[in-house]
Amino acid sequence: MNGPLNIVFEDPDLLAIDKPRGLLVEGDERSLEIQVKGYAGARARALHRLDRDTTGVVLFAKNSKWNRALSELFEKKRIRKEYWAIVSGNWNKSINKVDTRISHRENGRWENSKSDGKAAVTTFRVLGKTGTLSWVQALPKTGRTHQIRLHCLAVGCPIVGDRFYSDDTSNPLLLHARSLSFPHPNGGGEIRLESEPPADWKEWLAAFEQQSATIF
Repeated sequence: MNGPLNIVFEDPDLLAIDKPRGLLVEGDERSLEIQVKGYAGARARALHRLDRDTTGVVLFAKNSKWNRALSELFEKKRIRKEYWAIVSGNWNKSINKVDTRISHRENGRWENSKSDGKAAVTTFRVLGKTGTLSWVQALPKTGRTHQIRLHCLAVGCPIVGDRFYSDDTSNPLLLHARSLSFPHPNGGGEIRLESEPPADWKEWLAAFEQQSATIF
């Protein structure tokens, strides 16, 4: 990541960043968390993660008190996470929920399973279609590794640019963490944090408009 952090929201205790593609949230010396620590102080902690090539909102706590408070909201599933994905294929609008188990494979990847692994649930809504692509909203109810990517694959509609779970090696991964919504721990009402998709999504979204895609 070059240049300043793209700040979505900031107050004395919380910081939300619009993460670009190709950057780890944590785990190496160039990670987003390291950059946030340089900006907000050494106590800043990422409250959740996105895959390296997933873009969008990442929430940080600036201190241990708010790290605990927000971590509790995540554990109690009181934080609503919304993703947008552009997938290959014609998503059947009647498919609005995927419920599988996700297990770890020996080759380091993950897979949908009927009996092994951990339960994973995602609800979906179709936002638009063209002849060969679908634009979907995904609301994960659990937080498994690669959950949305695997659930799109389970429907037969892999995410565009998903080099792990499809043969598409020519496009960027079109999975975007669109928003986070949660009750403010101090009782100040609901907070909704939004991120616009990266610039390279524009041509993809334009294709849905040109095809008079139905947004509902």
